Amino acid sequence: MARPDTAARQRGPAALVFTGVAESPEEGGRAPRGRSTVIPSEIVERLRCPACGEPVEEVGPEGGVRCPAGHRYAMRNGYLDCAQRAAAEGSTDRTFASFGFEWNHFDDVRDEDEGFAEIYFKDLDLASLEGKVGLDAGCGKGRYTRFLAEHLTATAALDGSSAVEAAARNLGGLPSVLVVKSDLRSAPFAPASFDFISSLGVLHHLDDPQEGFNRLATYLAPGGRILLYLYSRPAEFGLRAAALSVASALRKITVKLPHRLLKVVSAPVASILYWGVVLPGEYGDRHGVAALAGLPMSAYRGKPLRSLVLDTFDRLSAPVEHRYVWEELAPWFSGAGLVVDAARDETGWFVLAHRR
Repeated sequence: MARPDTAARQRGPAALVFTGVAESPEEGGRAPRGRSTVIPSEIVERLRCPACGEPVEEVGPEGGVRCPAGHRYAMRNGYLDCAQRAAAEGSTDRTFASFGFEWNHFDDVRDEDEGFAEIYFKDLDLASLEGKVGLDAGCGKGRYTRFLAEHLTATAALDGSSAVEAAARNLGGLPSVLVVKSDLRSAPFAPASFDFISSLGVLHHLDDPQEGFNRLATYLAPGGRILLYLYSRPAEFGLRAAALSVASALRKITVKLPHRLLKVVSAPVASILYWGVVLPGEYGDRHGVAALAGLPMSAYRGKPLRSLVLDTFDRLSAPVEHRYVWEELAPWFSGAGLVVDAARDETGWFVLAHRR
């Protein structure tokens, strides 16, 4: 898989309400030096004003967009700020705070990201994205957006948290990508406008994941495809079910810890899992020891400990977590008029579907 930056050089759940006109670029600031404020035309065509739903146009050299009614949305540090204020406090604010902290403190692009990307995109023919326009909903720091952008003509990288700061830093060298700050449930896009949508590890952190899924489905064009990753749970009790029960009990404490403290705590917890589960699993794979090879957390075999530290923080910090068996997810797709092309459970559901 080629590096995205090389390809770029070659190609050149509270209800949300709008509470006022977006600030002007002068109030919001400009993108840092060396980071383009030009928005891909394919994304401008798909943007809609969060306040009135009208199409927008790019605002000259200062960056940002505005609609005919005069609502303006500024470029801030390399991302387009279309965020709206929540109508009430709740888990949305806590979720955004959790992931904003996570991706701005684990913000580096890592070599092992390519290995994880191969797992996420296993069922997707990446070459078939050529000439398409995509949306990465809940992009975090942009680690998987980079791989998609290598193949898509243009990509909107969406996140509702301050993770957009990290995403803008990591994706700033890709002129075909626009980072947008907005909750995916009120995203500033036209219906049926994207050829491809990915949402990896996001929906299960919403109060109502199906609501978020239904909203994403409205942005999918006829013939378009959607790729999701959602947490799974085992249908029967066993080793993994027992481990999830322990983790759920631990989460009742850890979600209340200050993020900086939890970051420190995550390292020893991850180390125990790495030495006690991941490395024995690797040994089982190499030497044909079935009992060890069958241990969970196989995705981390061959990966550095730091990846597990990151995901341990992720798991212990997010305020909301839902897990599914397939019988619960299947109606989502049929109800939204989508056809499932692939669905596999590898300690989480990887689902690829398309609209007829």
